[in-house]
Amino acid sequence: MSWQPFLSVIPGSVPADLAIKHISYSDISDSWPMKDQVLEQIDDINQQLEVDPTLEAPEIFVDGQGMRRIRYRNKLSEQAFINRPALEEWRCQLVPTALSLWSVQHPLAERLISGREIDSNSRAWFIHANDAQGVRSRAKVMSAIADVYINNHVTGYWISLACGAAVPVLRALRGAKLRAQKFTMLLVDHDRQSLNFARGLATQYGLVEGHHFQLLMRNLFDRMIFSDKLVQELGEQSAELVDGLGIFEYFSTSEAVSFIRHALRLVKPGGVLIISNMLTTSPQLAFLLRCIGWPTLFPRTLPELRDIIIAAGVDLKNVTVTLPSDGVYAVLEINVKS
Repeated sequence: MSWQPFLSVIPGSVPADLAIKHISYSDISDSWPMKDQVLEQIDDINQQLEVDPTLEAPEIFVDGQGMRRIRYRNKLSEQAFINRPALEEWRCQLVPTALSLWSVQHPLAERLISGREIDSNSRAWFIHANDAQGVRSRAKVMSAIADVYINNHVTGYWISLACGAAVPVLRALRGAKLRAQKFTMLLVDHDRQSLNFARGLATQYGLVEGHHFQLLMRNLFDRMIFSDKLVQELGEQSAELVDGLGIFEYFSTSEAVSFIRHALRLVKPGGVLIISNMLTTSPQLAFLLRCIGWPTLFPRTLPELRDIIIAAGVDLKNVTVTLPSDGVYAVLEINVKS
């Protein structure tokens, strides 16, 4: 890992008043065969989709037997899935749930969470696709930030909002628990299946429910966007860390502003809010949206993120933006001063 903090002065692309940290991580794709060939293959699909914006994303429908199926609306997408049965099952049965990320977080697993064996063609994409690398690198950024806060406190509390399967946060807490035995985590999500999976994963990691972690099923749109009910329920300034790593890019601009405002109320002075957003310059964005058919999200530029931060009432001096070298995500670290 290497990084260099600096105030960017690149005109027109990165706001000069945002602290930008560029970082590079090693990744499983670095040492796995066929990386260049797979990236070239995906880049070619991405380029063709960029050239022809009329090519529509595939859609998922439910057949007469109640099974989720994929309907292709462009040849590039059809050809991408046809020799990748695990990828097709992943798209039909797991996307857009948080459980779909397991396959890119653990690309060497023998099977999908749904049980389908992962074929070699699908595995190559789970390993090498730029977006897969981005999911792994944003988790490493958050873990590095969290490690500092966890180990600077004898006791503490981490609230993970829309945690999904909670793979990144549980890994971070597991890695730090021997040095911070009383640091606990609240995992919040609207999906019972994801929370149950998170419980099982946490138990495998040796974490104890009620001691190291707790689960809470809540809908953030109802309780963190259109109201502050969750803030009232959990209490203001209740946590050293709060994250919305996997949810922020699904909020519209106004929703994103509300989320930051409410989430920051949960953070203690001296604590941090961690969020991430896919960038509009993500190298394989067209591939993700119109070949794979990932559901609607809001990729953003750094100036757009800056505007959201300011609208939420945050002083830019308290914000650091980390940009992993894969170019997929911006990870924002918003500090609450003591």
